[in-house]
Amino acid sequence: MEHPSSGNLAPIIPGHFHRLGLAARPADNYATWLCEVLGAVRIESGMRQVQGIPFGGGSNSAGVSEESGAHSEIVWLGMTPICIFSVVDDVGPLTAFVAKYGSGLHSVAWTVQDIWKTEVLLRRNEIRITGVDLPGRHFFMHPADTAGLLIEVTDTEFTDDPRDNPTMVLPVREDSVVKGAQLGWLTMAVKDPAMSAQILSSVIETSEVNGLPRNPGEELIDLRINDVIIRLLKRDDADAARDTLHSWCISVPDLAGTCVSLAQSGIKVVSQSEFLAVTHPEDTLGMRLQWVQASSLLI
Repeated sequence: MEHPSSGNLAPIIPGHFHRLGLAARPADNYATWLCEVLGAVRIESGMRQVQGIPFGGGSNSAGVSEESGAHSEIVWLGMTPICIFSVVDDVGPLTAFVAKYGSGLHSVAWTVQDIWKTEVLLRRNEIRITGVDLPGRHFFMHPADTAGLLIEVTDTEFTDDPRDNPTMVLPVREDSVVKGAQLGWLTMAVKDPAMSAQILSSVIETSEVNGLPRNPGEELIDLRINDVIIRLLKRDDADAARDTLHSWCISVPDLAGTCVSLAQSGIKVVSQSEFLAVTHPEDTLGMRLQWVQASSLLI
């Protein structure tokens, strides 16, 4: 199927993927798990605006966002930044989210060249803006207008970003359970993949990707949004009552070997084929994880 041309219709022209957001309670220890199991690393980096304008940030000295009331911590999984938002009090948007849906996948974010121009274009397209953080220079769009995907837009970027610096030597965690992990894709569970693809493509620049591994009988559409793939998978109404960011897929260079390592570390592999595997969320801090053979993504 063809999707709307974002160059003409989509108000968001995305730059780098700014981060995958995980909502958590402090006791969840997501950052530690991501580092010890997936080999994620911390890169010490400040933030700057893409236009070079001084950026004061939107957090206090304790690293707590003044808008959401959450403490944030960044780790990198390969070339993908992951931000763990931990609730710090009994009020605030993130606290309400965790209370309603539990810890886990929360949101995605992309960088744009001009955040306020983007905001104007979104409003003109009747996209509702929420969660505006002026000091932090970001805002969210209402997920009801973005096919259930909670999207943040910002005009800030990492001062030290390996995607902009091919000579940058990334730290490597030698003792992690999984070796060579990267983000494969993010999966949304949706009622109508074609409709969700049309909605997302009218909001943000996308291109359809064909040929990625899938399980037999699955109805899905894969959309690339700059450097991240969003998989729109037809949901089972008995499993999910709303369109939502459902799970994420980890790309590994050796799927068979990774499954052995996961099982040896106490993480149950509930299904496995030549190119895909699934682990039990009870063993992955409640997160739904799929695993893919990296070579199968070279299409």
